[in-house]
Amino acid sequence: MLRSRLLWKIYTVFAVAILLSAVIVGSLVIKHLKHDTHSDIQNSLQAQAALLAELATPYFGKFSDKRLLQQKVHALGGEIGTRLTVISPDGIVLADSEKNPQAMDNHGSRPEIMESRYHACGVALRLSDTLKTQMMYLARAVYANQELLGYVRSSLPLATINQQLARIRWLVASSIGLITVTALLLGFFLARHFIRPLTRMTEMAEAMAEGNFDGKLKIQRKDEVGRLAQSLNRMAVNSRQRLETINTDRHKLNAILASMTEGVVAVNQDKQIIHINDAAARLLAVDPATCFGRSIWEVSRRQPLCDILASDSTTLQETKTSMKISYGTRNQEIEIHAAPLKDGSGQPVGAMAVLHDVSELRHLETVRRDFVVNASHELKTPITAIRGLVETILDDFDHMSPEQQLLFLQKIRNQSVRLSAIVVDLMALSRFETRDDLMLTIPLDLADIATQAIKSLTPSAEEKELQLDLELAEIPLEFIGDEDAITQAVTNLLDNAIKYTPPHGHVWVRLRTFGNEAIIEVADNGIGIEPKDQQRIFERFYRVDKARSRELGGTGLGLAIVRHIAMVYRGRVEVESVPGRGSTFRLILPLAPENTGQK
Repeated sequence: MLRSRLLWKIYTVFAVAILLSAVIVGSLVIKHLKHDTHSDIQNSLQAQAALLAELATPYFGKFSDKRLLQQKVHALGGEIGTRLTVISPDGIVLADSEKNPQAMDNHGSRPEIMESRYHACGVALRLSDTLKTQMMYLARAVYANQELLGYVRSSLPLATINQQLARIRWLVASSIGLITVTALLLGFFLARHFIRPLTRMTEMAEAMAEGNFDGKLKIQRKDEVGRLAQSLNRMAVNSRQRLETINTDRHKLNAILASMTEGVVAVNQDKQIIHINDAAARLLAVDPATCFGRSIWEVSRRQPLCDILASDSTTLQETKTSMKISYGTRNQEIEIHAAPLKDGSGQPVGAMAVLHDVSELRHLETVRRDFVVNASHELKTPITAIRGLVETILDDFDHMSPEQQLLFLQKIRNQSVRLSAIVVDLMALSRFETRDDLMLTIPLDLADIATQAIKSLTPSAEEKELQLDLELAEIPLEFIGDEDAITQAVTNLLDNAIKYTPPHGHVWVRLRTFGNEAIIEVADNGIGIEPKDQQRIFERFYRVDKARSRELGGTGLGLAIVRHIAMVYRGRVEVESVPGRGSTFRLILPLAPENTGQK
């Protein structure tokens, strides 16, 4: 409070005004008191001179008793405390209350005597030649029948007058000083009374500027200061509510933008980034914390993005474009939708772009297109063969021997089986893609699943003289799922291993755990898979060696079915292969809670 600059400014002005007023008033009062004091002394001396004139009038004659006059004057002067002097018309001192008149000089040339000749009385302030001190003299001419009889004079030492004036000055100065000190104290408390609420309001305003709106002024005044405090309290409440609303909306907006899979980038009129969400930062491979306030050209060198943001902030039109981003061997295709940002009055303040990664969509479109082409080709091949064989039999039925007819019918049967296998696999694939929620989910022992798959394919392995080995885990592996689906997945992996392993080879089926996952591993020492084909073998109808696959009776859908089954149960399938040395496929599935220790 005492450090308030406004307090001391107001108090300084107030104090200077009081002190200046005190000095001026004191000076004027003392001046007037001095003048009034002199006037009172003159009036007193004049009254005394009049009294002396009545006393001395009978003694102005030549034959009067001057000794008696001296005695009376001396006695009167001592009684009234004033020096009295009686002077003849020619300036000779006839009597004096303090000195021997005979020893005194002629007073005819004294200023007060000379002035009294022409006026009623004369006054002078001068040094007394007799007493050697400053005196105030008042002389009066004495007349009788308009004849000048002489002069009478009364006087007082200035020391006495000055003592009286000093007492008056001290009294006045003391009174004014006391009044001044009282006024300064009252002025200080009055200034503090007005400054204290202003200081509190200043502190509250500073707190509000720093974001603290919880303060409240407790000022119960009815004047303008009180109304200002009430207004400030209302402003704090309203500002807090508005700030909470803004923060809530901002958090909602940030949460929405942060959770979006699409990237969002916003720039101002200067093309500086004012917002970028995590998805956009990942797509552009930048750190969002270092982007704010920087130019879009500095953050990203992607020409389409920079151009569309620059054009939208000036043309005020929604635009759309696309760009491709390559990271090593991975390519991404990004669709960009941009729109201008406007303020409340409709004026442009920047632009915003939404980045949508359509790489997976484009890939799915390619897969779908390839699937249609491949499915059509795979279905057309056996149908064409069956049709050709039937037409041949019908066209040459009479001339065809029974042995030839039997051979053609066997080929028709083989193509029908192949066609049926393709249809069955397509239906299974469709089931796993679109009807996974209808699949049965019961506890399954993966060891039983693997054992059944080996039993079902043992004849095929024995036909090629392959060795089949089953390695079970130390503990039972329980899985919650559809028995047919898991059995088909394991069977497809084992069937592939048997098909692509040369005679007298070796195939292993291993069960093990890693963390809360079960791993079904099917390994062989067959022909292996080239690295360029390892990621594509799970696509529909993709074959590494198409001629060999058809020869072995494959449909090209087995591994695609395995992958979709794994995806249904939130698992995955992996492959490791070395050409000429064999392959290892791993079907990884989540274990039931009993196997993971969860309840």
